[in-house]
Amino acid sequence: MKLIDSHAHLTSDDFNEDRSFLIKDLSNFAVNCVIIPSSNLENSYKAVELSESFDNLYAQVGFHPENIESFDETSIEKLENLAKNPKVVAIGEIGLDYYWKDDNKAEQKDVFIKQLDLAKKLNLPVVVHSRDSIDDCLEILKAYPELKVQIHCFAYSYMHLMECMKRGYYISIGGVVTFKNAENEKNAAINVDLDKLMLETDSPYLSPEPYRGRRNDPRKIVEVAREIANLRGMKLSKIAKRTSKNAKEFFNIK
Repeated sequence: MKLIDSHAHLTSDDFNEDRSFLIKDLSNFAVNCVIIPSSNLENSYKAVELSESFDNLYAQVGFHPENIESFDETSIEKLENLAKNPKVVAIGEIGLDYYWKDDNKAEQKDVFIKQLDLAKKLNLPVVVHSRDSIDDCLEILKAYPELKVQIHCFAYSYMHLMECMKRGYYISIGGVVTFKNAENEKNAAINVDLDKLMLETDSPYLSPEPYRGRRNDPRKIVEVAREIANLRGMKLSKIAKRTSKNAKEFFNIK
């Protein structure tokens, strides 16, 4: 059995003490590959550098909506140059976040659209972050039917799930699905088309049960897979195989 963590912030300072050990230990936990998202330009450089150091790591480059204050007129060109690295497999994580700040919606949308345009130009998939903003995200994405889209850390209604399925988007589910009150995540895990499902940890955040409240890392992805297998009444090995295949297809990993 092999698993792929499609979203883990391995450049986070939370991993400064044991990052190399953790990455080398992944194979002992059946983790075959990890995709590292980025949050700004500096973080994008770090993600690419780290991915170049290990065969089983790949990077996304982009600006998270919480970090758009550092986005300027040179940022897209710099992202484009970074994205030409063969270890870069997506533009992400990008999107909209109205939870922490909602008085800059126009600026968030502008940066989101510019990065979607870059993904279209480079023929790269996009990894979308949306918090309290799914309707605006979906409205903007409507103009990009040619893009491969992953909705990261899916936590939305059945109606939103069906709209994503209709558009052919990929749905990524993380450790929250193991929480007792995670109704939306559990419903998504049960109802998402199996060929559009991916797994993630969002490390170092959102540790699954029974590790809730502790630092998360990609070795805990099996708990996400196990919960989804139980919810769907499937074997863990089948969930692992299918979600890994989906991740390889989405990120074009050979």
